[in-house]
Amino acid sequence: MTKNLMQALSSLPVRFLLFLLFATVIQAQPRKPLFSEDFESGKIDPAKWTERVSGDNILRVQSDRAAHGKYALLVRCPAPSMRTFAFLAATQAPPELRQHHFGRAYVYVTPKLPARHTILITAGTPGFPKYKYEEVATLNGRFQLTFVDQIDGGEDWHSGGPDIPLDRWFRLEWEFDDHPNRATVWVDGEKVYETPFTFKQLGGDGLVGGFTDVAFGFRLWGAAPEAFDVYFDDIALDTQRIGAVH
Repeated sequence: MTKNLMQALSSLPVRFLLFLLFATVIQAQPRKPLFSEDFESGKIDPAKWTERVSGDNILRVQSDRAAHGKYALLVRCPAPSMRTFAFLAATQAPPELRQHHFGRAYVYVTPKLPARHTILITAGTPGFPKYKYEEVATLNGRFQLTFVDQIDGGEDWHSGGPDIPLDRWFRLEWEFDDHPNRATVWVDGEKVYETPFTFKQLGGDGLVGGFTDVAFGFRLWGAAPEAFDVYFDDIALDTQRIGAVH
């Protein structure tokens, strides 16, 4: 700090200096996401979440494996299965997120996902299982991004990017946009895949009609030849990229 700057600061009122210090501290603090869940309550909060489970699949908060803190969500397919699902859904997303939002979750997959189309995250309209949504999914061990219309029928899907990480925690981030329709995914901060969506005469704008329900878990559109687990921790949604847990 130069002598002139020190002299200038020393001439300022103490109250103003305290205000500057307070403003600097506030600006340095990370912005709190509009929606977040770290599962540190040790249970699924029914005021925040709706459970959607078919067959013998399992949704529970556990402490054997967590990305941060003590607890994380376990979504388990306990045996070979066909066309089954287990989702934890937030059914009243904040209005600010309904046309365009970013998400983040720490994810752990073990031992591996089925080769067939397997959904991990959806954001769409009410009415599950008949609804419109964008999704982060997998196909043959790689990412698949899809727009799906289960009301009138049809979809626009695209697959690519690297293999899904297995047997380790990774930071999965995504962007869902309804104006124009597109999706992007990042793994550990690196963009790995993105695509626009178009559909019949509607083109590629407003296909979903608003993201009110956001769900985490899995849905199988084919067969799972063996059991598998997917863990989720530190879920967050916001109008801008969220980044890592601090």
